[in-house]
This record gives sequence, C-alpha cells and structure tokens, in this order.
Amino acid sequence: MFDIISLSRKRNHYIFPATLLIGCLLLLIGCEEKTTSKTTSISIAGKIINPITDYVVIRNYIDIQDTLQLNDKGVFDKKYKNIATGFYTFVHGNEYQSIYIGPGDSLRWRLNTKAFDESLAFTGATSKENNYLIKLFLETETNNRKILSEYQREPIDFKKMIDSLTGATIKQLKKIAKENNFTDDFVEGTERIIEFNSWTRLERYAYTHFGKNEILKSDFLPSNFYAHRHKLELNNTELLNKYTYRPYITSLVSNIALYNCALKHGSGKLVDRNGFEYRSEKLNVIDSLFNNETLKSLFAGNETRNFIRSRKNIAEINKLVDQFLELSEDEQLKNEITKMAATYINLDPGNKLPDFELYTYDQNTTQLSDQVKGLSVLFYWSDKNETYALRIHKLVNGLRSKYPEINFIGINLDDPKSKTWREASSKFGFNESSEFQLVDNQSISKQLALRNENRSMLIGPELIILDPNINLFHYKIETTLLGYLSR
Repeated sequence: MFDIISLSRKRNHYIFPATLLIGCLLLLIGCEEKTTSKTTSISIAGKIINPITDYVVIRNYIDIQDTLQLNDKGVFDKKYKNIATGFYTFVHGNEYQSIYIGPGDSLRWRLNTKAFDESLAFTGATSKENNYLIKLFLETETNNRKILSEYQREPIDFKKMIDSLTGATIKQLKKIAKENNFTDDFVEGTERIIEFNSWTRLERYAYTHFGKNEILKSDFLPSNFYAHRHKLELNNTELLNKYTYRPYITSLVSNIALYNCALKHGSGKLVDRNGFEYRSEKLNVIDSLFNNETLKSLFAGNETRNFIRSRKNIAEINKLVDQFLELSEDEQLKNEITKMAATYINLDPGNKLPDFELYTYDQNTTQLSDQVKGLSVLFYWSDKNETYALRIHKLVNGLRSKYPEINFIGINLDDPKSKTWREASSKFGFNESSEFQLVDNQSISKQLALRNENRSMLIGPELIILDPNINLFHYKIETTLLGYLSR
C-alpha cells in the first residue's frame, strides 16, 4: 500500500471510527484557502528534448489550462498579457512538475524526458525560484528514500526527527529567500510543499511501523502525532499545484481507510488491501473529506481506476464503479470511468483479444493471429522508457531459452511513422523475428487499456485471453508458466 514517498495517540484524540474522524476533519477543512495573487504580463517558453508527445500543458486548476504545441524542434512559446502570479503545474506526457510564475517579462526552461526532473533547468524571470523548487524536489525524493530505514524508530523519536527535519528545511528556505528576495507568496507556497511531504511521512508511519495486521496499535501513538491534521485546508484546487499535495492525500486516505476496515474486523489481518471493501472505504473517506467536487472526483477517480486495473471480478468492478458514479458530479469523468471498466471487463480471461494489425521488422504488415501459434506472451515496450525496454527483453530472453514452447512476442508502442523502434531493436540486439509494432497504436492502446508500456499478456490459441496482465517479473513466474503449459 505504501511505497517510497514519491512525488507515491490515543483513540479519543486522533484515530476515531470513520464518521467521527471525518466529521472532525471537516471542521478543519471546510473553507477554501485564501489567495492574494496579482496579475502580470509574461512570456513563457521551453524546449523538450526527446518529447513524448507533441505538446505540453500549463494549468493552475482554477482558470488556466493551456495546451501549447511543440514545433519540430521541440520548442513551445506563449505570451500572457494578464496571468495571475503563483504556482502552476507543467505537464508533458505522464510527467508533471510545479512551477512558479511571478512578476517578470519571461520564463524559460529546458528538459530531457530521459531524465525529466534531473534535467529540468530554468532561466529568465523567477528562474531562481523555479530552480530552487526542482532542487527541493530532488532532495525530497532522496531524503524520503533515506528515511525508510527510520520508520522502526519509536513514535516519539520519529515525530521529533520529522519535525526537526521539517524545521531545518523551512529555515534553509527562508535563508535562501532572504538572499534572493523571494516573494512572500512563493515562500508561503513552498513552505506548504515542505509541510505536505512531512505530513505524508507521519501518515505512513503507522502502517510501516506496526504493519497491516497490527494497525490498531496506532491507537497508542502520542496525542500530538497527527497534530498536522489541525492545519488542513484541503478543499482548495490550487493545492494541486504543490507536488507533495497528492501523495499526502493518498497517504491520509489510505491510513484512515485501513484503520476503519481493521476496526470493523477487530484486526488488520482480515483486511485485503487489494480488495473491494478497502477500496470502497477509501471512496467513503474521500467523499467525507472533500466538499470541493473537483478534488473529490479527481481522487475518487484515481482510486476507482486503480481498482479496475487490479483485475478484480466483474461484480466488484461494477459495484465500485456504481459507488463512484453516485459520488462524482463530473459527467466527463464518469463517462471515462464507465468506458474504462467496460474495456477491462472485455479483457477478462476467456474472452478473445482483438486481432490487430502489426508491422514486421522489415515494414510489412501481419495480423496478430498469424503470429500466435500456441501459448503466447505479448509484452509491450517503448523506446521512451529505455530502462524498462532493456529489462523486459533481458528477462524474456531468459524465459524464451527455458520455455521454447511459449511464443514471446515483443510489441512496440512508439509512433509507427518513426524508425525509433527498429533502430532500438538493432542497437540492443533484440530478436527481430519476434519484434513487431502496432499499426494503429492509439486505437489499439485504448482497446487493450494500455496505460503505459509496462504490461504483458498471456494468450492461447484463437487469441483467447488467459491472463490480461501477467507479471513477468514475479518471483513465481516460471511456476505460473509451467502451470499453463501443463493444461
């Protein structure tokens, strides 16, 4: 449930049954956070090296959502006559980052998608603020990994350590802000980024320290352990522009939902963190936490999508989707979730996979059915994620030598107009006779619910689906494959 934080008491004080706990929180979060942004004229521009799509998005979740096209050199450019100063979100592909727009005439940035965060650099107006933000992000990622080993500390010591680290980081921010004349608006927003990350660490402590089975021991955490909940101002969409806000909400919801489910059963032992009951309770918590419909739909939609992707049975998928439809007022999102559920249900074991068209390595076309002669594994990859492409091919080569009865078919998801996939196959020595590319990558990706390239499928003769989302990296994968071979 709780991975590395990524930008992923006593009972009568802070942990309560769901209704009392959420009611208490709502008293703290009912009002929108007040903002005092000013307007400015500014030109923004940037260059994307190795772009994943042909556009970038700039938005603030209030009144700005601009899609800026990249030219053939990966450059975007836009001039604003009146734009509010403050934090914005910059999106490209599946990556996003917080940026700050302040008074000035221009802001420029550059990045390479092969190392999105590490390569991001700014020049022009508020470049110092934005370069500080990305430096803080990278330091936060590193420190969150280091702190994993500290979760076994006793609660009082852990809380003191987190508070101390948070105080030191904020102190350093204020020192740098004074040296560089950062605005109060920027400093206050960045403090909140630091605080949300700190609060995420505290929300993850109970599960990481006690474990799922003993989660009810969190009743005996110090009375001030969750004191940060008194500072909550969650019903403000502008908080989405702070990159630590989403991980915090995810951790808060997970912590409360797990505790509530464990309290119902008398122990965490009977709580299935991949099951319907737990995911349904997460939606209940989200529904109670948020009166802001945008935020409620966003976080509830994420939980519903994740459950659909986890391949639970059809009845449970339909039940959770129905719960989401009752909760959300976002008609577009409701339609998207409904279609997604239908897609995954169509991919259930026993159904037939669409017989889609493929390019061969020599640029001829073939049908998938012509390549599937028996038990087959389809694994998808993209040159945009070179690390995964190399990793999956190395694994498949080992499995292919051990199980020649199984046909391992590599399917590339890159732009069919590009030579990238053939160049990558040649460069890395992939098995050209078993490598193909989707002809209609956009349409088929939707039909197969290919959220990204990190997915594999096991199919049998006549394209019958055996496992729509097999984990080739699972430590028991060979036992699984042998089981299918012996059928």
